[in-house]
Amino acid sequence: LPDQIEGLLILREDAKVGQPFAEYLGRAGSDVVFDLEITPNRPDLNSVIGIAREIAALTGNPLKLPAIPAPPNPPRNANDLVSVRLEDAELCPRYTARVVQGVKIGPSPDWLSTTLEKIGIRSINNVVDVTNYVMMEVGQPLHAFDYHLLAKSGDRQDGCPAIVVRRAAEGEKFVTLDGQERTLTNRMLLIADERKAVALAGIMGGQNTEIRANTVDVLVESAYFKPQNIRATSRKLDLRSESSYRFERGADLGISDWASRRAVQLIIETAGGALATGVVDAYPKPAEPKHVLLRHHKVKDLLGIDLSPEQIEGYLAQLDLTVVGRKPRPVGAGPGVAEPATVRIPSFRVDLKRETDLIEEVARLYGVDRIPATPPRGAVGANAFDAVHDQYADARRILTGLGLDEAQGQTLISDAAAKLASENFIPLANPLSSDMNVLRPSLLPGLLDILRHNLSRKNYEVALFELGRAFFRPEAPAPTEKSRAKSDKAAAPVAEERRIAFALTGQRNPLFWSGDDREARFDLYDLKGFLDEFFDQFGVRGITFARRAASSPLFLESATIHLGRFLIGELGQVQPALAKRYDLRDAVLLAELNLDVMIARRNTGKSFRPLPAFPSIRRDVAMIVPEATSHESVLQAVRQAKPVNLEAVELFDVFRGKNVPAGQKSMAYAFTYRSPERTLTDAEANAAHEKVVAQLKQKLQAVIRE
Repeated sequence: LPDQIEGLLILREDAKVGQPFAEYLGRAGSDVVFDLEITPNRPDLNSVIGIAREIAALTGNPLKLPAIPAPPNPPRNANDLVSVRLEDAELCPRYTARVVQGVKIGPSPDWLSTTLEKIGIRSINNVVDVTNYVMMEVGQPLHAFDYHLLAKSGDRQDGCPAIVVRRAAEGEKFVTLDGQERTLTNRMLLIADERKAVALAGIMGGQNTEIRANTVDVLVESAYFKPQNIRATSRKLDLRSESSYRFERGADLGISDWASRRAVQLIIETAGGALATGVVDAYPKPAEPKHVLLRHHKVKDLLGIDLSPEQIEGYLAQLDLTVVGRKPRPVGAGPGVAEPATVRIPSFRVDLKRETDLIEEVARLYGVDRIPATPPRGAVGANAFDAVHDQYADARRILTGLGLDEAQGQTLISDAAAKLASENFIPLANPLSSDMNVLRPSLLPGLLDILRHNLSRKNYEVALFELGRAFFRPEAPAPTEKSRAKSDKAAAPVAEERRIAFALTGQRNPLFWSGDDREARFDLYDLKGFLDEFFDQFGVRGITFARRAASSPLFLESATIHLGRFLIGELGQVQPALAKRYDLRDAVLLAELNLDVMIARRNTGKSFRPLPAFPSIRRDVAMIVPEATSHESVLQAVRQAKPVNLEAVELFDVFRGKNVPAGQKSMAYAFTYRSPERTLTDAEANAAHEKVVAQLKQKLQAVIRE
């Protein structure tokens, strides 16, 4: 029922109890609405006629278009009532205008308002409803202006209005029909008169020229606008309409005039009035018909079915794809090869651009279900990425074997999340939302989101890893004159790395029900233990860790991870305040590694040696060293001493407290000496051990405890 009705609807005495209400209103059988899902590449199907054309092609029934009789015309000519000036013919290659005089604005007839309301369009008045009806019928958006609200043109002696299609001025304000004032840029297209903007081209009209109850004369616009511009403007202003939906997918350039004639026919039928003679059609460069060459034998090559040239062209003809010429047969072609056909593409099929598109149309009409399935033939190929895939599979196998679960995060994240890991991130030119507006420079922000997702679902003990790509701008060398000139023309390149990241939080052993470790939580040493085991099984040797002195926006305490001279990653504990922001209640441990460097320096070879045949000699050293001394620095000093027959070095105690000065600590090591050829003597072991102790004293300022 119309929105304007208030209160109760009183039925006549002849209303029968139990009778369907639609039947009582005379609408029985008209309440069926088909809800169709149209793919973006077929804008011609966003209309009733487009769907009817498709059904006609599939069934062989003729397409019946509504007849448009020539209306009686008043003495005046449309060219005497309005002019059109295209200031940007690239964004608007065609604009048509017709004028209907003497209309009477009022409610739409029942058939018109009911039809629109069934498809979710609110009935407004007879003129506006006609423009919406024709848009849904033929797929061409139209707009109706109150003719007398358009400013008169000073360039014409008769003072008639001029429609100006122009770009908006930077920062220009415009109030659309929804009552919102919008700030425009100079990339947006406007419909204007000589004084003001009157419509946002292809998207929405303005309040200043809308059809009102006292409107007498109407100017009907039917135009074509460049899809890319409509799409960009609609997204920038966050303003979408039925009109922009069609224009941004590609309207029919050739239907503008027909749709205009159809609209004025229905306006005269529903609102009265008379049509001014002719049409103002600003079309400076009429589009040439598009043609595509079709080689008939390619149909068999792609579809695997034998169709004669007559069958192929018959299917195309059902879709208004007409053969308008022939090309000579290729040199050396056999007698069974038909001459390639030149096929004219109708203007409403903006999706047909190449030969394979035509073959796809043949397949649709022939019936995809009728095309037999054939097993693929040929040799199994190989690709350089196969080896990388195998490396990924190895990493996944090792990490899942260590008890970690694999996570898969989003490649697009928010800039706020990206800044936690790096300021060097890549913003998107046209983001879909503020939560996905940059390419991730690290996998760690995504893992924090995944941890929050798990904890919000009461999964408190989480151990994850993720393999994926991170994106950043590489550090550029010092600029030269030549590179400066290039930088003015091209944006900085984007680099990407394969990375692997880890995240731990919660209890270390959640299944334990007793014992000292029942309540133990993950800490940095658990994370380092996972990494050490992964490095060992993955075949990466020579890994060292270096503790960072200062905290970062992400980490409370952290360490860098090195492979030889390469910095390959970092690990650390997340700042408690940041963890709280993510609703994470326990300590959160994160690590990230450069998988590309690890794969390049991976060594999966295994070496074996016999069990030792001779006994070992152990020497222990307890020493007091500065608090900042790391285990790695001790090992480095031992290596520099180059002791003979040293088999192993093990740290077995770290002590702080009584008898140890403040700012220092006691570290106790066990050194194992063994010869593979004979039994060592105490003197030989002592000589080698003295070199180690001397090196520790010299390099680390160690004080040996007795």
